[in-house]
Amino acid sequence: MTPNRIPYPEPETLSAAKRAYLDDPALRVLNIARISMHAPDPIWKATVDMAIAVVSNTLIDDRMREVIVLRVAYLSKSEYELFHHVSLGRAVGLSDAAIAGLESGDFSALTPEERLVAHFTTEVVRDVSPGDETVAAMREIYSDERIFEMLGIIGSYMNAARVAAVAGIEPDHLAVKSWDEEKAKR
Repeated sequence: MTPNRIPYPEPETLSAAKRAYLDDPALRVLNIARISMHAPDPIWKATVDMAIAVVSNTLIDDRMREVIVLRVAYLSKSEYELFHHVSLGRAVGLSDAAIAGLESGDFSALTPEERLVAHFTTEVVRDVSPGDETVAAMREIYSDERIFEMLGIIGSYMNAARVAAVAGIEPDHLAVKSWDEEKAKR
């Protein structure tokens, strides 16, 4: 990745809402959030809201979320997302074998439900629409609401991976280890 293909916006050029976000002393502003401030305010605000929702307001447990995010990150070849989410995956109990399997596509170290969700995520990222068998298997276990929640997570992290890659942003100084710890700092 070529660092800083697109520079971070200059704070003085930003709207009052974006400057307030940057200046919030209780908030650690990640590089992905800083670079996203190039977007017009309505898109930036929606992106921030979606990012918060997929880590704070889901019914899917943290471990399953990290299965999804890590698979998206590996398929997207997102060094930026992997920098944060390998540590987050470990923090929620994913083993090194499970994390390596999310990279290689060998999901044998995952639980049966995690394997299904990893396959679903793979098909959504690679093929746009998963196969009928995969959708049917997902619907045997998960409500339509949970499936669409997972699609929201997949889409949010696909977007973040692409923003990070296009802009060429560098990893943050410290990886996020726990979203709860990040929230507690506020």
